[in-house]
Amino acid sequence: MGQPAPHVERMVPIGRVVKTHGLAGDILIYPYLPDLTFYRTVPQVLIYRDDGQSQSSAVRHVGVVGERIRLHLEGYDSLSTVQPLVGRDLHVPRADLPPVGEHDYYWYDLVGLSVYTHEGELLGRIVDFFPTGSNEVLVVRDGEREILLPFIKDVIMHIDATQGRVDVRAIPGLF
Repeated sequence: MGQPAPHVERMVPIGRVVKTHGLAGDILIYPYLPDLTFYRTVPQVLIYRDDGQSQSSAVRHVGVVGERIRLHLEGYDSLSTVQPLVGRDLHVPRADLPPVGEHDYYWYDLVGLSVYTHEGELLGRIVDFFPTGSNEVLVVRDGEREILLPFIKDVIMHIDATQGRVDVRAIPGLF
């Protein structure tokens, strides 16, 4: 009889390395979470390489620099060791994220949900999201068709994560 499949934790990105900071191996990240105090509790991060392999690194120091987070990771002690991290996301287990409010969502939890117009037309599934500065944008795909939906009250009518559904208002010119 075979062994049960090991539990695989869902890893989610918590920020993107935007640049190096100083000569001693610090990095600045663009945080994906609004609560910057969370980053002080992260014991380690996972970084995926181009070949799909990952490396776990302990977080040795955390600081806040404006709206960015400054990190020093174990094993990265010089500018040359952290330079390859620029542009990469840092990941943690989904279970390590703080709980959200009743009508709040982590973007990662929306990926895969079906998107419908308020008339009931299926637009596709959420495959990604990205910030624009003024609001976030959901990337919805149905085959070759891709729709970019601003995550604003005028567009997003209702989210039912348990049913796997997001209802949106059709604004002329949006899709």
